[in-house]
Amino acid sequence: MACACLCVVVAGVAVCLSMPGQLSWSLRATSAAACFIAAATALFLVLRARKTIWLHISATGQIRVVEHLISSSSARAKPQVMKAGLAQLLAGTTIWPGMLFLRLRLENGKTRTITILSDSVSEDTFRALSVACRWLISHNTAKAQMLEK
Repeated sequence: MACACLCVVVAGVAVCLSMPGQLSWSLRATSAAACFIAAATALFLVLRARKTIWLHISATGQIRVVEHLISSSSARAKPQVMKAGLAQLLAGTTIWPGMLFLRLRLENGKTRTITILSDSVSEDTFRALSVACRWLISHNTAKAQMLEK
């Protein structure tokens, strides 16, 4: 998200400063400053409400989702647990070499999609999560086929 905000700033400032027409230099600079302030505000709001999601997958395939709110007031403060509960991996989960889209049904019946990029966790963690999800998908498919018979 920080990269997206930076791209907005760069693009907005470049467009505002190089706009053709009869606009004065001060109006162009004001427009560029407005782009910068809008992107900085968006970045601040995103970082302020940042959440970390931990997925705990047991050996039996049970998924526990724990959502933490990261306190921006202190770097040493422990993350505060916001929500925790069991989840089930749904069909439609997508596993790519560099990205995972996990569709989960939470205990309350709601469906949530969690995107995990390969650079947001360590390489070993990403691989372990990918393998665990593939196992869960194959295990759930085998269960569904047995129930249909």
